[in-house]
Amino acid sequence: MEFAKLSEFLQNLEETPSRNKMIEILAELFKVSDRDEIDKICYLSLGQLAPLYEGIEFNLAEKMMIRALAQSFNLSESKIKKHSKKLGDLGDVVTELKPKTRALKLSVLQVYKRLYEIAMEGGKGSVRRKISKMATLLGELDSLSAKYAVRIPLGKLRLGFSELTIMDALSWMTAGDKSKRKEIEEAYNVRADIGQIVRLVKEKGLKGLA
Repeated sequence: MEFAKLSEFLQNLEETPSRNKMIEILAELFKVSDRDEIDKICYLSLGQLAPLYEGIEFNLAEKMMIRALAQSFNLSESKIKKHSKKLGDLGDVVTELKPKTRALKLSVLQVYKRLYEIAMEGGKGSVRRKISKMATLLGELDSLSAKYAVRIPLGKLRLGFSELTIMDALSWMTAGDKSKRKEIEEAYNVRADIGQIVRLVKEKGLKGLA
């Protein structure tokens, strides 16, 4: 799946006030996702790169993201800050200020790998490298994709759902209702890795959780 397509799903989720509708959208997202990407899609939709117990953090502060936007869009940091103050969200700043350039058709796996590399940067000069890599990535994405690529590392996706909603969506995908939620939740309580749960159900159905 292209990251642009995932971003459209994320936008639909963001604009949906109904939890039941949100479950249906997530179920559709999981249905059209490939087996090798579905766990990554799950993590990204939660603003993560891995299950929480792995302790992987982006360590990309808002101040650093402002510098990345300025570098990527060839604008001053003061202009980015001004628009951020007005809009209250750097993701919205992206859609307002990003130059209209031809975007690359990056896949979810490609963007995930790039974000993972940014998160793993450490040591001397890591701040500069994180900003530079983020700026390059943003320059390669369309404005909607860049909006969510900014929000994910900042932990500000604002989609309003959790692992429990994902369990409902898995039940909806497999049974057409929420009747399998308890079975899925019991498996999650053993593994505590929602990405792995989603992938197992995608590959083998609910019997994969046994």
